[in-house]
Amino acid sequence: MADINRSITPVNNKNIMQPTKEYRNSEQVPFDFRDASKVKQTTAESSLSGQHNVIREDGSTAGFFEILHDPDVSSAFLKNIFLLREIVGILPLNNSAQTEEMKALLDKLVLTPEEIAGEMMKQEDISTIFKGGIFDMLRDLTIENSSNQDFSTAVTNLLKAINNESSKSSIFESVEANFESLKGNLGLSSSFSEKIDDLCKKIADFRASTNNLMNIQDEKSITAQFAKLKSEIFSFFKDAESSVLYNGDISKTFSLITYNLSRLSVSTDAVPEAFTKLLEMIDDGDKKENLTNALLKFLDDNKHVSSSKTMNALTELLKAQSENPDMKMINSDSMEKIIHSLLSSPCNFTPLLHFVVPVEYEDIQASAEIWVNPDGEDDVSDPKKDSRYTHILAVFDIQDIGNFEVELFVEDKNIDLTVLCPQEHTEFFKKSVSDIRNGVKDSGYKLKSINVDEMKEPRSLIEVFKSLPLRRQGVNVTV
Repeated sequence: MADINRSITPVNNKNIMQPTKEYRNSEQVPFDFRDASKVKQTTAESSLSGQHNVIREDGSTAGFFEILHDPDVSSAFLKNIFLLREIVGILPLNNSAQTEEMKALLDKLVLTPEEIAGEMMKQEDISTIFKGGIFDMLRDLTIENSSNQDFSTAVTNLLKAINNESSKSSIFESVEANFESLKGNLGLSSSFSEKIDDLCKKIADFRASTNNLMNIQDEKSITAQFAKLKSEIFSFFKDAESSVLYNGDISKTFSLITYNLSRLSVSTDAVPEAFTKLLEMIDDGDKKENLTNALLKFLDDNKHVSSSKTMNALTELLKAQSENPDMKMINSDSMEKIIHSLLSSPCNFTPLLHFVVPVEYEDIQASAEIWVNPDGEDDVSDPKKDSRYTHILAVFDIQDIGNFEVELFVEDKNIDLTVLCPQEHTEFFKKSVSDIRNGVKDSGYKLKSINVDEMKEPRSLIEVFKSLPLRRQGVNVTV
């Protein structure tokens, strides 16, 4: 039998520190509730969460907060449009037809003095669909039934259904644009590139055959087609996720496409069902009839196509610049400023009306960019009780004269006006105060105060509209 060695002393690692038992006195208080010195202090209400408001190092994505903090957003946008016109004029592209196309688009951007008022009305008209007609009636009904939460919910559901029904075309366009972006990221793979082209064609064919899901003859068949199309798209996503080309940008694009597809509904019953539930809560027969007629008129007449000369030309310009490799070389910094400024137009984060007014009069180029906060009382340090304010910022750039900023607080028919201008023109405008008052007098408004001062440097949107950052602070509650 083999010998078995007996292990007498266990092998221990002498470097291990043996824990010592902590001595605790049962009569000692573990900590004092009254001593708050070690409690981590909360962030002050005026401070912001900066880590969520940064520009990525590669410059590909800018946070909304940084955009609002950038003074160039409100001072350099329209100047860059005029600069692009000059560059295109002296730097022909390889294709003369493309050069002429670019010139034509830039010329369309510029207005004559006679077109200013009409253009501003058109830009205001395309800012939202929820105005006039049926929406004024819904506002009145909501006020009458303000104590009925179910009524407000019914109105909200109807507005959501109308918005989803009206935005189907733009949702499809967004999906197609996202696939074009994917082609740039996955184009190194011929199989992925071919699959993207195939999916884009199927999406375009489906859009055309259903008129953006607005003309559905056989709902069951269309539902099956749409389900099959989505299945192919998600299957492509799964294959791409296992590729070495897959990265964070592609993942975000997949998420955007998935979200947009979730907003599309084949059913045409969403608006009728929401409207029927709302009518059941209205007792007045005349109001029911008027509301029904208003909805039918809205659905028949509403096309929601921008007729703004400037905005349509700007959209075509950005599209041409992004699609053509020669045009991409034309002052990309100017195009970036233009896109940044467009991002400051109405959205969840910047609920401001936004107007773009580039003007050419004889040989003088001038421009204005205007932001309007209809809830201006949020920007007033000490607003009057139950008063409503409109807060307006207009930034002017006049060739050979300089930059101006005009800020207005409008309360009822009373206006508080601030004019910031180049130093050499300050005295002139101070002497023109009486002329400004006379010019406003016939409009029905009254200038309560006029302040003229030197504009030392451009202000960012967040400096002017002080209520904007409050939307980034989360829920203001005490637990």
